Amino acid sequence: MKQFILSLLIVLLIGNNNVSAQENGYIKLTKSYIGAIKRNEAFKTKSYFDTNFFGRIAAYQTEKTVEDFLKEKGAIVAIEKTEADTMGCKMATATAVKTQKGKFIWYHFYDQAQKLQSLQIDTFENQWFYKPETNFSNYITREVLIEPNLYIKLPGTLYLPKTTKKAPLVVLVHGSGPHDRNCTIGKNKIFKDIALGLVEKGIAVLAYDKRTFVYQFNNPFPIDSMDYYSETIDDAVAAIRFAKKQEGIDSNRVVLAGHSQGAMCAPKIAEMAGRLKGVVLLAAPARSLLDIVPEQIEYINTIDGKVTPEEEQQANTINWQVKNSKSEKLNLKTKSGTLLFGVGPKYWLCDRQFKQVETAKKLNLPILNIQGGRDYNVTLKEFRIWEEAMKGKVGYQQVVFDDLDHSFFKGNGMGKPEDIQKANHVDKRVIERISAFTLQ
Repeated sequence: MKQFILSLLIVLLIGNNNVSAQENGYIKLTKSYIGAIKRNEAFKTKSYFDTNFFGRIAAYQTEKTVEDFLKEKGAIVAIEKTEADTMGCKMATATAVKTQKGKFIWYHFYDQAQKLQSLQIDTFENQWFYKPETNFSNYITREVLIEPNLYIKLPGTLYLPKTTKKAPLVVLVHGSGPHDRNCTIGKNKIFKDIALGLVEKGIAVLAYDKRTFVYQFNNPFPIDSMDYYSETIDDAVAAIRFAKKQEGIDSNRVVLAGHSQGAMCAPKIAEMAGRLKGVVLLAAPARSLLDIVPEQIEYINTIDGKVTPEEEQQANTINWQVKNSKSEKLNLKTKSGTLLFGVGPKYWLCDRQFKQVETAKKLNLPILNIQGGRDYNVTLKEFRIWEEAMKGKVGYQQVVFDDLDHSFFKGNGMGKPEDIQKANHVDKRVIERISAFTLQ
């Protein structure tokens, strides 16, 4: 059965190979966990999980994954190399595990408290982690903390070119779903590609862990309270205001760049943040997500020319949830279980009232809209709406790269959900356009 892979749902987190003392601790933790499995001491692995509700679910799911793996692949005979990567405030490890029937990679994903959140097992591959496309090193990074309010703290990284002059800055804003500061999906790091490409051109970059990533399973961010403001906008506004005060930054040359839902929210962020040099829209939805998601589902389910009963049932469920989310009877007391993705009514009430195109038209700012022709998540249909609405607007620029997808990866034919799991990099033409826009 084909997987329903939308940016709203993807959270596979892996990264680079630099081993710090912190990473080494997670490597030891991982080997200890797998060692217990190898010695048939699975009862000793309970302490690796949190004791809260989500921790118990993670423990059950992981136990089932391990049980099924051992039945199919045989007992573990050797634990080989383990590598680790920091993903913002969290960590992942990858371990080569040899069994009676071959070699496999075990990916462990840990939270900030060194507790296991999930285990995923894959076939053996030579490239386990993200590898940057450039070897440029004439820059420094500064670890920062964005604090939108007294209760929310978002770790981030400020990339700074080595220069005596104050640098222009691009602030990166994520799409939907819980993302780390690098926008890590599979072996790819979309935001890190952009950050490394821009800092090489003398442009500073601020990237931070998204609120739904930092507080994925914890208060003070209950999902029922979420809307576009608490999920994305408030934090991006705080990040921009924070960035303008940083040493080495030219506060008069700050550009906001949002991807997908981040691009959808970008006009409102710009309106609230105060003085900016410009806004970059990367794969920007023009309509409500409630209009876009059913089209995504239909595309994914029919891409191979046939629809299975499971896919038809999935589509029917999504369409039913969308109908409920669009209902005139929707209010804050509506049960989230009847709504799209089980998200609370506040979220979809916000979505229905959101007018990103109208807000953008009122901005007295240059806007650059970049679209991939292979993008099925945010298609050319959205781009054409922007194009029509922005006719005659001073400072509006747009470009379509026919061979790029939603992540701005190069490929042939329309994009497919599995493309994001293949190692790739953001196309340099996109980085060139963002750079030229920022430096103009």
